[in-house]
Amino acid sequence: MDINFRQLRAFVLIAETSSFTRTSEQLHLSQPALSYSIRKLEEAVGLQLLARNTRSVELTPGGEHFLSQARRMLSDMDNAVRDARETLSLSRGTIRLAALPTAAASFLPAVIAAFMGDHPGVQVSLRDGRAGEVRAWVQSGEVDAGITSLPEDLSGLSFEALVNDNLVLLAPRGRISDGKKRPQVWQELPYIALTPDTSIRPLADAALHLLKVPAEPAWEVAHMSTAAALVRAGLGFSLLPASCTAFLRVDNELLVVPLKQTGQRSLGFLQKKPIRHTPSMRAFMVYLTRQLAANAT
Repeated sequence: MDINFRQLRAFVLIAETSSFTRTSEQLHLSQPALSYSIRKLEEAVGLQLLARNTRSVELTPGGEHFLSQARRMLSDMDNAVRDARETLSLSRGTIRLAALPTAAASFLPAVIAAFMGDHPGVQVSLRDGRAGEVRAWVQSGEVDAGITSLPEDLSGLSFEALVNDNLVLLAPRGRISDGKKRPQVWQELPYIALTPDTSIRPLADAALHLLKVPAEPAWEVAHMSTAAALVRAGLGFSLLPASCTAFLRVDNELLVVPLKQTGQRSLGFLQKKPIRHTPSMRAFMVYLTRQLAANAT
């Protein structure tokens, strides 16, 4: 069905004015051009919409029925144009994000706050979850993008690295006081590990293997805050991403030691292919990279 905006607008105006003359004047069209436009519309819908005589023009029963639909289509077209213009100007839009807890609780809130402060008409939603959950949400289209670690399987997905998140050793300071003896002491403490379904666990186990420390955990917990609390209580040591120190309560009871030579985790932007960046998403990524650059300095 080949129907355009001008045809619908002309039909609605004729219905409202009951006059080809007044409609042609409002639309700045000649009457032959207006008649041709209506005739093409009638051919497209397969109905006679107007009954003409020498004095006036009236809607046929088919025209009466089509009028409400024509008005709705015009309204939809107007809304679509307005939404496109407002989105391009970042006065409207939606961004659906998912992120690992480390990103969601460290650098991401500041990015979202700055972006929404400058663009209050854009709605930003955030779901936090483990790496497997973030990947599944991106893959299913439940979110527009995820900030997560590099997945083993990138089928149908695109990963753009943003920042490296090195591991740090968390140990109870009371159990480790002498810097020279530090490695020997913490190697004798029980290992407090995150659960195997987290993105940190394989990195932590690999780091311990490189350091020749047994990777058999005495504790397995799902949340980094729990691991840190167990460390603080003197129950062992843990290896966690450096970004977690931004939101965990790091005090005099905890010793934090960077482990730069034991591997690192790359956090990045995960999206489903083909990638279609909206103006809102493009602008948000600028804010995100700017914040990460500021954190690195």
